[in-house]
Amino acid sequence: MSIKSKIKKVSQRWRDRWDRDLHDFEKVYPLIKPIPGFLKSPQQERWFFKTARKAPENAVIVEIGSFQGRSTVSFGLGCLGSTKHIYAIDLFEGDNDMYGSGEFQDRFIQHVRSCGVEAHVTPIKQHSLQVAATWNKPIDVLFIDGSHEYQDVKADFESFYPHVKKGGIIAFHDIKGKWDGVIRFWAEVQRSGLMTDFGAVSSLGFGIKK
Repeated sequence: MSIKSKIKKVSQRWRDRWDRDLHDFEKVYPLIKPIPGFLKSPQQERWFFKTARKAPENAVIVEIGSFQGRSTVSFGLGCLGSTKHIYAIDLFEGDNDMYGSGEFQDRFIQHVRSCGVEAHVTPIKQHSLQVAATWNKPIDVLFIDGSHEYQDVKADFESFYPHVKKGGIIAFHDIKGKWDGVIRFWAEVQRSGLMTDFGAVSSLGFGIKK
């Protein structure tokens, strides 16, 4: 490792040490850790927490695909002490495969309550496109993690994009790995001119609406 790389690594270590958001996240991560989910822990949960914390005081956060609430709670813990609010859109139904069988909305609500973020969360048990058809709130943060089929990812983006504020954040889960539909659309978004300042945290990709 070069001297320059060593200095950069040490500098990052010191920045992390004094990063208040990181320190606060480490205190709440034990609440998040037991919740079932598919995030690349703990980096992505930390991104949700910090993104919510840095959002405007009355921010509207919309997530498409909530499962049992791991990302929801990560966002929610970053909203504490504010008027920020998360709208969690999901059918809350198992598929007998990845998500198991039966309905899991009760488990979602239980996790949200046990982590103390219930006041900041509204679950919406409905298909995302049905929700988009009547949506009327400006969105500060949009997280897309619903169906991973290409046409579904594209439809979720196109349906909610008009409601995202200029300068708002749009994130996609599973931009790497076996999820060809998400990977394909993520590549298209980066060429589209609709977003800028792209970044990634493991399999989470994000950018800013122009």
